[in-house]
Amino acid sequence: MDSQIQELIERPSESLSVEIKRWIDLATPIGKAKLVKASLAIRNHGGGFFILGFDNESLMPEDSGRPNDVPSAFHVDKVQSLITTYASDPFSVDVHFPERDGKPFVVIAIPAGIKTPVACKADLTDGERQLLRLDDVYCRTLNSNNTPSTAKAGWKDWRSITDVCFENREADIGRFIRRHIGGINSEAVRSLMDAMGKSLEPKPTLVDISNRYIDESLERFDSVVSERNLELPAHGFWEVSLVIDGPLGEFSANREFLNLLESSNPDLTGWPIWLVSRGFSDRSCDPYVYQGGWEELVVLLSGGWGDQIDFMRFNPSGKFYTRCALQDDIGGSERKPKPLTQLDFGLAILRAAEAMVVGMAFGKAMSLDIEQSTLHFAYRWTGLKNRSLSSWASPGRYLRSESAYEDRSQTNVSVPLDTPLTSISSYVGAVVAPLFQVFNGKTIPAKVIEELTEKLVNRKL
Repeated sequence: MDSQIQELIERPSESLSVEIKRWIDLATPIGKAKLVKASLAIRNHGGGFFILGFDNESLMPEDSGRPNDVPSAFHVDKVQSLITTYASDPFSVDVHFPERDGKPFVVIAIPAGIKTPVACKADLTDGERQLLRLDDVYCRTLNSNNTPSTAKAGWKDWRSITDVCFENREADIGRFIRRHIGGINSEAVRSLMDAMGKSLEPKPTLVDISNRYIDESLERFDSVVSERNLELPAHGFWEVSLVIDGPLGEFSANREFLNLLESSNPDLTGWPIWLVSRGFSDRSCDPYVYQGGWEELVVLLSGGWGDQIDFMRFNPSGKFYTRCALQDDIGGSERKPKPLTQLDFGLAILRAAEAMVVGMAFGKAMSLDIEQSTLHFAYRWTGLKNRSLSSWASPGRYLRSESAYEDRSQTNVSVPLDTPLTSISSYVGAVVAPLFQVFNGKTIPAKVIEELTEKLVNRKL
């Protein structure tokens, strides 16, 4: 390892500054500005690392924007030239290219030891936009959500900057690396990258949250059925969880929230998704509050067409769930097949589309800004193995019978809340495509999915 980096690691200190960014392009003014700002800020903070090629929130590797030749794009001469051009008191940096999964990343080591703040000594513009300004001092500061970021120094930042200068504090890189890798060696920078990727839990994505919610809710269904000592007939089922990502109004699990959802539901079918089940003659179907959200279990088994086994959750935080028994397995109809033998592809499309439409209606009723909100759905069908894909509910459609080998299909889709209802068929297609592929690779034409979705939205079923 370079002696300068060795000195930086071994000298004792009390703080460590590490800034993580996605890839930047040093051939552009904005890329140059980002590197200069971060380097000067870390220098003023007492030294540390500027790491490129990772998402700064999830701490996971990022491939978007990766240069074809990383070592050439971030050669030390290019980086050093920018520091020398814009730093009022130039300092030497070192650039490392540790690899992860066979791909190189960039670690720029910024040394400690300042005695006067480093300022920007030249302007940098991009057209009329001012990216760097003469005499500005950059520092590491806390933004509104209490996470460190690079910014122009304000009056609240000067005390920490002057403390670093007067006391000549340096980043505790030595202790940090020893704590994570148990010693210093020639692979220290690479080990630092490994420690960041392995010892820190990635921030869960909205897709992760929607997947966890569908699993959690299915466990909750099993618990409620067990509590009520219910014996349910054998059946397959489909589920959907919804997580709304965006600014929401203030809601709680009260009657007003339930009234809002009931009035917002477009009621596209005779038995709508996320039906508010109050007022039934069977009071066991009434909604109830559990752990800050509404739940309802509807079990109607008379042997008629209207038989239902539904479990629904409505959480005022913007999370929803429904589990429905497949119409192919319960209820009475002359055309209905023997339970557990068929899956009507048209019913699957219509139900997937309806959950999307109703979810969008709920999102619009709860959102403070629909343009800034996104709906994250997780769909799952269970009990598919040995079924045949059919069109028993609409005999006018011909479909070659195909059987399923797998028992379950799950997929995710994210839909911007301001998507027009006339444009959702592509999202519906993305949901049901993996489901139909379980049936020996079956593909349903996009035109058919669009036709069924349009009929649902326009109430022409």
